[in-house]
Amino acid sequence: MKKKTSKHSSAVKGATWSADAATGDWNTAANWSDGAVPTKTATFGASKEHDVTFAADSEATVGAIAFEGSAPGFTFTFAAPAPSGPALTLDGDGIAHASGSPQRFVVASSAASCEQPQLKFARSASAGNARTFYDVGPASAAAAGGGVIGFHDTSGAGSASFTVTTGAGTPAKESTVGGEVSFHDQASAQHARFTIYGSTSTTDGDTFGNAVFHDDAQAGPARFTNIGGTVSEGDGGNTQFYDDADAAHGWFHNEGGSVAKANGGDVAFDGTASAGHGQFHNYAATADGAYGGVTSFNNNPPALAKLTAGASAGRGHFTNYGATEAGAGGGHTSFSAKYGACTADHGTFVNEGSAVAGEASQAGHTVFSISLPQKSAWVPDAGKATFWNHPGTAEGAPGGSTQFTVYTDKGSKATVKNGPSAAKGTFHNLGATTEGALGGRTLFGGTGTAAKGTLVAYGGSHGGEGGSIVFADASTGGTATVRLHGNGTLDVSGHALPSLAVGDLETSGGHVKTRLGTDVTTVVVSGRLVLDGAPLVFDFVAGKGFAAGNTYTILKAKSVKKLAADRFSGSSLGGSKPTFTVEGDELRVTFAK
Repeated sequence: MKKKTSKHSSAVKGATWSADAATGDWNTAANWSDGAVPTKTATFGASKEHDVTFAADSEATVGAIAFEGSAPGFTFTFAAPAPSGPALTLDGDGIAHASGSPQRFVVASSAASCEQPQLKFARSASAGNARTFYDVGPASAAAAGGGVIGFHDTSGAGSASFTVTTGAGTPAKESTVGGEVSFHDQASAQHARFTIYGSTSTTDGDTFGNAVFHDDAQAGPARFTNIGGTVSEGDGGNTQFYDDADAAHGWFHNEGGSVAKANGGDVAFDGTASAGHGQFHNYAATADGAYGGVTSFNNNPPALAKLTAGASAGRGHFTNYGATEAGAGGGHTSFSAKYGACTADHGTFVNEGSAVAGEASQAGHTVFSISLPQKSAWVPDAGKATFWNHPGTAEGAPGGSTQFTVYTDKGSKATVKNGPSAAKGTFHNLGATTEGALGGRTLFGGTGTAAKGTLVAYGGSHGGEGGSIVFADASTGGTATVRLHGNGTLDVSGHALPSLAVGDLETSGGHVKTRLGTDVTTVVVSGRLVLDGAPLVFDFVAGKGFAAGNTYTILKAKSVKKLAADRFSGSSLGGSKPTFTVEGDELRVTFAK
């Protein structure tokens, strides 16, 4: 039979840990000053026994643990899985720390879910001040999973420090829980600091350390560092938000993987959770073939019932850093809409360029995507967010990017009409200032749409390429406003439809890259066409069926008829220069035979 101390006993209000405690067992009455285990306040002062443990078959509840000024550093170890309840529950003031010595709580155990904490904070209990430390993980490095600390009701993590790990062993089939700190109800991480580690086994890359927020829990202004993966195909540390949880004013640092094929640290928003006013830093990987840190939206279950419901970036600030090592992946933010209609809302996104030549994925990037076949018709959108896509900083280095795309499984014939949307977002694509470096980019692929967005491509300098706005596949421009400056470019050379409609097109210089042939794409401006200053330059690419002597319609707008042909210029094809003519509301180009 389990030995339990009463959770609501009036006989024992408080007790002091004996200076001559014979053992470290909390549940042994003789170790307390008045011969009874406390239920209200457990006081710790000077004592020869500094290592406190909890019997495997016991559950205890106390309102507070108070460390007197004379208290040395104690270590409280929770080594056994929770039987039917936590080994210790604090449901009053929690940890009160007047000692100058650090106090440590070690939850070195295992659990199948967050519903089985070994240490629980309830009501308004606090985890203590900055001299209070928590280690949450498995009993040994080779063991499976890890232990759990749970915060419930309006309890909080105070300003304590938490280190969360997992083990190399494979957990039971029903569990992928590593070490975990979970927040429920209206609990808060408050001002605490969390360092969270990822997988340690190449055979179980799906188990990692976690800080998890459920219900209406929120992160407060706490700081979270999710360490990047350290084993091939393993995950980094994770912080996760479910239900209506809120990142509030938290600071989140997601490090990149440190070995090939390792994933970065991750913050995930699922359900209808919000990034609040959080600050998110997604760092690049530090090894060739590793992936950068990531913040993701609606990438995990549960699936939402409403097509309009999903996680939100709130008014968060997201910085995705570019790689400084060859072959390393850049930091990124992902709106995947696998389980809900996530939105960037009013967030601010900064996608830094790479410092090394290579693939676009080495730069910081934000991706809005759906994957076919879909389980439901959720689509992500950019809301009213602002995006800054910065240039690369070395020759051949890619710039940061924002992408709207549709992924299709190999061999799948699935199609979709509604793709990821720029909604009313604003996208700034900055030009490079280093010779041969690439500018920032916004890309629409699949059935992505620019909707009512504002798309700006700025010119580069010192031999650097300008920013670019790219429409490919069957993407659409909606009524978006497009602004081009210097050698900033609108690229429709990979577009698959006969026309691309946009709202306003405003240029001061600017380039349009387009393909000529039997499958030419005409840019159709439904609103204003404004050419300010320098001519609009067309960069021509010879497509299928291109022939000198043929006339191609490349631009259509009501105000074209008011413009002289010399307001446009373009590149040569096959050694021939282009000749522009204006016919009604159409701009046409011909190359002499």
